[in-house]
Amino acid sequence: LVVRITDLWFVGTPNKSEQAEMVFVDSEGDQIHAICKSDHLKSWKTYLKENCTYVMHNFKVVKNDGQFRVCEHEYKLFFIGVTVVREANLHELPFKEFGFVEFANVVAGNFVSGLLVDIIGVVDQVVFRHVSTKNTRVVFRMKDLSGEILSCTLWENYCTQFLSYLNERGDDGPMVIILTHARIKDAQGSYPASVSNSFKASKLLINDPILEIQEFKERLLDLGVEVSRVLLPGDQASSQVSGGSQLSSKDSFLSKAEVKTILEINAISEDVVCVTVGTISKIVMDNHSWCYPACAQCHRKTDIQTGPFTCGCGKDNDQPVLRYRVEIMVTQNNESGKFLLWDCEYAEFIGQTADDVNRVKIEDGDLDLNASPQALDKLLGHVLAFKARIQSRFKNAVVLRYSKDLDLINAVLEMLPDSEQSLFVTADHDPVAGLPLTPKKRMSSDEADDELRSSQISPAQL
Repeated sequence: LVVRITDLWFVGTPNKSEQAEMVFVDSEGDQIHAICKSDHLKSWKTYLKENCTYVMHNFKVVKNDGQFRVCEHEYKLFFIGVTVVREANLHELPFKEFGFVEFANVVAGNFVSGLLVDIIGVVDQVVFRHVSTKNTRVVFRMKDLSGEILSCTLWENYCTQFLSYLNERGDDGPMVIILTHARIKDAQGSYPASVSNSFKASKLLINDPILEIQEFKERLLDLGVEVSRVLLPGDQASSQVSGGSQLSSKDSFLSKAEVKTILEINAISEDVVCVTVGTISKIVMDNHSWCYPACAQCHRKTDIQTGPFTCGCGKDNDQPVLRYRVEIMVTQNNESGKFLLWDCEYAEFIGQTADDVNRVKIEDGDLDLNASPQALDKLLGHVLAFKARIQSRFKNAVVLRYSKDLDLINAVLEMLPDSEQSLFVTADHDPVAGLPLTPKKRMSSDEADDELRSSQISPAQL
């Protein structure tokens, strides 16, 4: 087998009865559940890592007929004494793709009994919570993009994570969550079907800066889905308002974030949210195109380049819709770092959708979708305040918000370590870049890495 581990979790007591369970994906995108029981786990635990790729041999193959199943595959795999695992550099293998279900199908009972599913939705209202030494539980309502409501229950550590986020969140707009490997509970009497976390297999993502959540937020705003007030711990209420990517309030922009220099950000090895100021000096062109084709409804990426298709969410599309995915180089005091801009932020800044930009390219005779359009250069030379989440797992910094507000930019500059009180930005002055405002326009990923190395930054730290 040549596979990537897309999900990995551990069940049982460490060093006693612990076993590892995981999901493999192969080059065709097919998934299968694999289990390494405690008697073999000592040999492999340090080698098994989520998102890493492997060549593996010699498994026991059994029927996938348990009460709850994480994959639709007919079989599942068990590690045995002669199993061989070798880590390999296989970047072409696909990463995890979520299998989101429509809430209407769950409520109507249109689902496979016992098959764990992925769900995405915006929290509409917290209706019940209980925290004690014996058990911890929270029940809340979620809405999907169709406005359908689904009840979700989180237990124990998942509940604690959810309530902690509620306690700490500022005015962050909609609270969008992804719950993976969720269990569907059948309708009982007057109670409709609902979902809950599985014991250990689930992952709970709350407003994480990943493509699926970013695009859900965009669609939530576009469709005008109404969201109720979220009941916070202490019986306080917080209005959920769908907002744009720029925050007008300095306090909101700085909320739950650490002010860091670019040099400090490049050295971070954990997942944190940071605020900094820098000049967009270059557009980085690497193995990714500047955009990707997606479903018009759920924004999920598709391999269809043109023509009608049906997305996994059930939406029939006449054509795929292009969405931005652009890496930029941000410079500050001769230090540079790569930042990733998704569709909402980029489209807002340049005032054109990716489809509009590509249409102009085609009219100019440029039919290569991977070729960078001139419209991307509109960002070059701009001094901005950035709020970004450092994702050590993916070695990137994803822009959550940006601001062109000079007062906010100067406020952030004053908070940077070793900043000078006289340092300020005006419409005609750019002190953070140390370079002219007409920089080199394009660079390859190799050139970007060379520049980072020249700044004594390891690309692996990005």
